[in-house]
Amino acid sequence: MSVHAEIPLEPAGPKPTVIALLGDSRALLAAGFVVVTYQIQWAALKGEKPPPPPPEGTGVGKWVLAAPSAATIGEGYLRQIAATAREHVPRILDYLATIPEVDAERIGMAGGSTNGFVTLEAAAADRRIRAAVAIAACGDYRTFLRYSSMGMEGKPLALDPGYAAWIRNQEPIAHPDRIVHTALLMRNRVGDPLIPIACADRTARVLEAAYARAGARERLRYDRLDAEGHGLDPDDGRAAVAWFARWLTGS
Repeated sequence: MSVHAEIPLEPAGPKPTVIALLGDSRALLAAGFVVVTYQIQWAALKGEKPPPPPPEGTGVGKWVLAAPSAATIGEGYLRQIAATAREHVPRILDYLATIPEVDAERIGMAGGSTNGFVTLEAAAADRRIRAAVAIAACGDYRTFLRYSSMGMEGKPLALDPGYAAWIRNQEPIAHPDRIVHTALLMRNRVGDPLIPIACADRTARVLEAAYARAGARERLRYDRLDAEGHGLDPDDGRAAVAWFARWLTGS
């Protein structure tokens, strides 16, 4: 795994830091954040690289959710997300603690799409992530697999029992209390065919209840955007910078 940290000249001393997988990092740097990116060489990690998708025209699902059968749809994708969030992101956090310019008490993480899923799981797995932004992602994996245009497209799920049990234990909505330490911003588009709004809505409902139980409603915001498409736009970047400024710098 390779990790790259961009460190602004100002302010002096340890700075708030964001593991940012949103593309352009200039706005975060201009706001005084250390910006961290990483790349995992999956081919070099035995036992962690997911199986290749089935040949086109065979199996079920599309793109990252493609699988030989409906029983394992999306399994390679979700297991790789879990490995990234629970094994590799903590190593990045360990490394950041050794950089003098990083304030280890003010670390955030942001990502969109696949990296948004990683962000949600990583925030639930490691309390060192104090603020997070997840765009075009969700924490309700069963609804995601069933309704995504990459998945079952509305057909019922009939997952392998072992895989289904793993999802029930792994997905962020299964353990919402693990994420309430994090100031979390979710942004989802109503017309996103890849990440159905139903899975984002359910994620938000479960998390809202958990944050309320923790007496921390203000640490969660769900932006349900009346828009089409999948991906990131400049408004997402501005919202992320503002969120981190509020929760990592108090401004």
